[in-house]
Amino acid sequence: MVATALTTSVVGAVSAAPAAKPAASTSVAQVKNSTFTINGNSVMVRSIVKNGETLVAVRDVIQAIGAQAEVANGATVIQWNGHTVSLQNKSKQLVVDGTKVNLNQPVTIIGGVSYVALRPLVSGVGGTVGLKNGQLEVSTIALIEGAENPRFAGANELIVSKNDDEGRSDYLVNTATGKYELLLTNEGGSDLVVSPSGNQAAYTNAEGAVYVIDLKTKASKLITKDTSIKPELVWSADESSIYFLQGDKGSVIANLNLADGSIKKLVEDKVDYKENLNVSLSGKRFIYTVTTLGKVTADSTNVDEDNVDIDFSANQQQLFSYNNGSDKPAALKLTTSTDDKVFIYSADGQKAYYVSVPSEDGNAALMSVDASQKPVTVYNEHDVEQAVLSGGNLYLLAAQDDKNSVILSIDTLTGQQSKLYTVSSDVSSIVVKGSQLAVVENGRVLVQADGSWKAVTK
Repeated sequence: MVATALTTSVVGAVSAAPAAKPAASTSVAQVKNSTFTINGNSVMVRSIVKNGETLVAVRDVIQAIGAQAEVANGATVIQWNGHTVSLQNKSKQLVVDGTKVNLNQPVTIIGGVSYVALRPLVSGVGGTVGLKNGQLEVSTIALIEGAENPRFAGANELIVSKNDDEGRSDYLVNTATGKYELLLTNEGGSDLVVSPSGNQAAYTNAEGAVYVIDLKTKASKLITKDTSIKPELVWSADESSIYFLQGDKGSVIANLNLADGSIKKLVEDKVDYKENLNVSLSGKRFIYTVTTLGKVTADSTNVDEDNVDIDFSANQQQLFSYNNGSDKPAALKLTTSTDDKVFIYSADGQKAYYVSVPSEDGNAALMSVDASQKPVTVYNEHDVEQAVLSGGNLYLLAAQDDKNSVILSIDTLTGQQSKLYTVSSDVSSIVVKGSQLAVVENGRVLVQADGSWKAVTK
């Protein structure tokens, strides 16, 4: 099966028995040039088929992955990713990190070149072999481990984060190869918020100052030293400014001009606990939530006592819209229901989408609401676990049964639903940007590519 999967062009046999002695000739495997994808690059590798198994030129694979190799005591010793693989011509064993690994075919010599089975060789150096679009795909790049909060940046790039006692480190991961590099170390600052183009990201440091990092050059630029608390950053559509909630209670909606660092307060209505800020493409309309807290119903004059009674039924989160372009701007309450509302999205600042989580048994549903204050059910066939708005589509992760979940897309204009993938119930979240889709499964990030899922972290 592996042999038929290779894209090959025939090359003449490297050696043949002398014509004067045909009776003594032996069958020599035909050497072919096979196209593999190795660490994201298309590579030509010499190969042979022996007894139905494909063997590859050791020299070609070593060169393609960039491993170190030397010959010692008649054996080729390869070192990569902290592993050591030793192989000897005509032997039916590899020695991987001191342990013998049996081979179906012995290491074969043709024209002075050693050939060995691909999978044992790649596995020995800690790599993987897969089949993609009929072509073998090899990866020998060590993946980052324990990464969290994946976000797509540019094409074929993800930002992931790792936290420890010294703060948070952000890494840029190539989704084609899994290769990663340190992007930023930030102690006490906010998460990186990627711009619409994916070329830059914004963040605050522990004091509240705003920086923008160029994801190509990795250089950070200070935009403002303003130290007010900025719990949420939202890029403008043209990337000329950043909107943010201001203050420890998120009372104000403000705008930061990236050209000169000036800050302008846009909404200052003294309404506290704004969250989930969404900004329309025009920058004039806002969708956000406001949370009301529980009320003290007894001993209200001495709230430090243990016997204080608080009515938590008053805890509610409601959606509001605000049109800053109207003659008399004012907040408009869109919802009044007591259900929990999560994953709040809006593209135009008028209609909002959210996941309604029932207080009792029942499926969480995707809802929409506008100025009519009449919530409309968009999807409730399965229990909705997450919703993401990207472009003109909503993407849902929904629990189908105890073992499987489904990923669906819903066109926000037509309402047309499409089931994209069935995945394991171990998938906890999805990440979408444009045509790029990734999932988090048991702590690993897997990226969708041509119908298959590829792990880019471990």
